[in-house]
This record gives sequence, structure tokens and C-alpha cells, in this order.
Amino acid sequence: MDLQYLLYLQENVRNETLTPFMMEVSNIAISFWLLAVFICIYWCINKKAGLFILASYSISSLVNAIVKLSFCIYRPWIRSSQIIPAGNAIKSAGGYSFPSGHTQVATSYLFSSAVLTWAKRKWLSILFVLTILIVAFSRNYLGVHTPQDVVVGFIMGVLSVYWAYLFINRTNQDKRNDIKLLINAIIIGIVAIIYFIFKSYPMTLDAEGKLIVDPQRMMRDGFLGIGVWFGFNLGWFIEKNYVDFSTDCSLTSKIIRSIVGIITVYLVYYKLGSLFYSFMPNIYARMCQWLFMMLYTIAIYPMIFKFIENKILNNIDIGQIDEQQN
Repeated sequence: MDLQYLLYLQENVRNETLTPFMMEVSNIAISFWLLAVFICIYWCINKKAGLFILASYSISSLVNAIVKLSFCIYRPWIRSSQIIPAGNAIKSAGGYSFPSGHTQVATSYLFSSAVLTWAKRKWLSILFVLTILIVAFSRNYLGVHTPQDVVVGFIMGVLSVYWAYLFINRTNQDKRNDIKLLINAIIIGIVAIIYFIFKSYPMTLDAEGKLIVDPQRMMRDGFLGIGVWFGFNLGWFIEKNYVDFSTDCSLTSKIIRSIVGIITVYLVYYKLGSLFYSFMPNIYARMCQWLFMMLYTIAIYPMIFKFIENKILNNIDIGQIDEQQN
């Protein structure tokens, strides 16, 4: 039934005009630039709201990896040669199918945003939810996910938002909870590493004797989720207890924070991140790449801009005092 639905879309709905649009919708859902928007919210607009969205993303990344590597369900075109993915969608759809990572990540971003905007801007919340549905449909339209893939991806995304809500509430309570939350997060990450390494994976071969899905590739994607998880949890703990920056600053400061921040986050991911691949196995390099990017985003960069801004403000204050005395 699920494959028949994909065949129906492939034969009756897919066309040359709609396909490029669906490709863009699908790609934007997991793009660096969408993540950059929520990072800027965290740095410059509403720290608590930004942390909530990034917490949802962090939880969703790990949960998706655990579920995907547990079920190890093959993609639709592997299950049926009649399914032909549209455009170049297959390039970003390697490995296992269930649940849809694009749908789950988009849900973690946008449903958490919908929760935040519901009280004052219901129309915006509705727009966020509609965008999630379009992203989910695009994965079916492109032939890279079945309906159950996107439905479960959506459900897991919503659950990730709920778990992020519980997490944020805990962090707003007694500070003694912080170290417990961090230790629990580290334990969860270590257990996930052990699970990914030692669990069994399907070793089905194609007609040429090659693995249909390389477990090492899927483990690398799983370790990406662990890296996001570790980086976020280390980041929020350090920021809350040792940095504690504020978004209450001038528009100029916010613009500078955003521009410099996005450029440096990009460089940390692509330049510093690429160094890990030169001296460690790919799965661990992938984990470290995302760990350091998230840690830099949540704690290190705020530490840097708080220090610099405080220095500038102090110098201005001292200069004004000297002028008044003269």
C-alpha cells in the first residue's frame, strides 16, 4: 500500500514544474541556513526561545539516529525497482528509510517555533505547521520515503519538542539539576555509541556482490546525531553556568553578532571539522565535527562576543568619565 501510493504520485502527480520546487523545500528543511536562523534567534533575539528550538533539534537528531539504526528499513527504490526517485533526491537519501530525517528535523525546528508563536501570532504557527506538512509530502513526492516514514518522523519530531520543553523547565529550576542533566546526557550519548558500534546490521548484497547499504555510512550518520547531542548539552551547561550572555543589546551589536557568528560557525564546521577526518575514523570525525560546531554555537561564541562587548562598553564608559572630569 505504501509503495502503491508512491507509484501513484510518481505517475500522476510528479511533473517537471513541481519537482524543482519540491527539491528546494526538501533541501531547505535540513540546510545550514535554516539552522543559522534559529542560531541567530538564540544569540540576538530571545535566548530562551532559541535554546528551546536548538534543544528540540538536538533531541530529534539523536532520536532519529537511534530509531533509524534500530529498524534498518531500506529505501523505497530498494524495496521496489518501480520506484524512481525524482531529480537528484537520491543523493541526500542514502541508507535507511525509517523514519524520515528531513521530516523529523523540520518538525523539531518548526513545531517548536509554532509552540512559541501560538499565543501572539497564531497565523505564523499555522504557517509553520503547513510548512512541516509540505516538507513531509515532498519526501513522498520525490520517492525517497514512504508515508509511514514521514508520519513517524513527524510524531518523533513532536515528541522531541515535548522533551525539549521538559528539559528547559528543568534547567529553569534549581541549578543543582544542571550537573545531573549533563551527566545523564553524557551517559545517554555513551550508551548510544556502544549500541551503534556493537549492534548488528543487515548485510544484504546486490547482484554485483556489493552491500545494498553500507553500515559504516549509516553509523557515521548516527554518530552525527550523537555529536549534536553532546555539543548541545555541553554547550548549554557551560553557557548557563559560566557565560550567561544577554540578548539585551543594541541593534548594531545584534547585527555584528549574527554576521560574525554565522561566518565563524560555518568555518568551524567546514574548516576545523575537516581536520578530524585526517587523523580519526570517519564515524568519530563526524561526531567531533558536529560536537564542536554545536559547542561553539551554544557556548564558545557567546563567551567571545560577551567578552569583546564588555571590553568595548567598559572602554566607552571610562572615556565618557574622563571627558566629564576634564
